[in-house]
Amino acid sequence: MSDNDGKKTLGVRSGPRASNVKQSFSHGRSKNVVVETKRKRVVVPKAGTTTTGIQSSNLDRAKGLASGVSDTEMERRLKALQAAKAREADEVAQREASAKEREKEREQRRLEQENRQRELKKKLKKLRMKKRLRRKQLKSRQKSRLKELRWKQKL
Repeated sequence: MSDNDGKKTLGVRSGPRASNVKQSFSHGRSKNVVVETKRKRVVVPKAGTTTTGIQSSNLDRAKGLASGVSDTEMERRLKALQAAKAREADEVAQREASAKEREKEREQRRLEQENRQRELKKKLKKLRMKKRLRRKQLKSRQKSRLKELRWKQKL
């Protein structure tokens, strides 16, 4: 068995479609390489495949031959293009709806967090008030005990 198995080897031909390009690698090195640009594919119908038909269809065929696309193919492409545009419009609407929903959720979370902070501030304020009250009560108790002790000492 041969290495090629009857197939042509790949290579870059020199000519007007070949050019040199500097290829850079991520690790810092660079290399000059030869690249060849692809030619556009031009579809030319064979002369023996045309059939005789109505004169108006000859005009349509001539129009189709100029671009290389038949009327039915053009209709299919237009339908596909319209379907793609409709799909894109649906996707845009869906993205906008999901963005609105996310914004609504963010706003809801923000409000909940603000409410939690308010509640915590209220609780903290109550605890501080209780602490002050306890201190006052403790001081008053201490004062009253001190008075009792002084009174007992006088007796």
